[in-house]
Amino acid sequence: MSERLLFINYHYIRDPAQYVHPGIHPLAMTDFAAQVDWLAERYHMATPEEAEGFVGGRASLPGPSVVLTFDDGMLDHQRAAREVLGPRGIRSVFFVSSKPLVEHQAVMVHKIHWLRATSEPAEFHRAFMALLPAEWRPDEDPEMAAKAARIYVYDSPEDGRLKYLINFVLPYALMDEISSGLLAQRDVSEAQFCDDLYMTEGAIKALCQAGHRIGAHGHSHAPFTRLGDALAADIESNIACLTDIGGERPRWVSYPYGRDWAIPDNASGFCDRFGFDVGLTLAVGWNQGVLEPFALKRINTNEVAEVCDA
Repeated sequence: MSERLLFINYHYIRDPAQYVHPGIHPLAMTDFAAQVDWLAERYHMATPEEAEGFVGGRASLPGPSVVLTFDDGMLDHQRAAREVLGPRGIRSVFFVSSKPLVEHQAVMVHKIHWLRATSEPAEFHRAFMALLPAEWRPDEDPEMAAKAARIYVYDSPEDGRLKYLINFVLPYALMDEISSGLLAQRDVSEAQFCDDLYMTEGAIKALCQAGHRIGAHGHSHAPFTRLGDALAADIESNIACLTDIGGERPRWVSYPYGRDWAIPDNASGFCDRFGFDVGLTLAVGWNQGVLEPFALKRINTNEVAEVCDA
């Protein structure tokens, strides 16, 4: 089928050599540029507006097309836009979590990523478990280990079990407290951590002025399915912040974590409630045929070769 659309997602775009341990899996800027050129040689690099028209059933695409997306609002993305996207005339979608902008506190998962990537694995586990209250310390659970293995296919079994514990079992507020405590033990200022990791309001405005689209990604980056009664406040805080920065209400949303367990059961109703026209998951594959614009497929950078060659 010639009319099909592939969303490709990026997180960390930086030198992998600076991270000895697992936790951050970055793509070097030179490799990012090479991948973009490879894609542009083979596919139409669609604009956000073209993608909106296609997924909304209002317009066609000239052939197999690609849209690049970036999650979390990192400084890496500002540099990628300036050094790679801009010179090539590519316009993309940047999904931003607003907690670092509003509260100057880092998103929990980014603190965990950095701590794991800069610590010996055994030392990170020891330090983490030392701060974990006794009532939350898990027993050996084969069922949990099996679930972790299915979800975290790119991690070791031990890392997968820990990530499952962090993302599915422990309360988000507790994880946020522990990760901040671990930063403090390393004499890392959380405010400086934010300055080093995230885009400023000015950088986000510059993306808007360059024709890129800014999308919602939650205030706290917590999985929407785990927010309960706090869901509306989290989403509306994110929308309000991004509207103030960009001058218009975001119409795109990227579900934090992107897998089925993190996506609201009624994605259409969720998007209608908060005014989103496009919702992106991390379910792997091309978007073609009859589309569900509120739960679109999207792949990560490390899945490009496999999906594009299929």
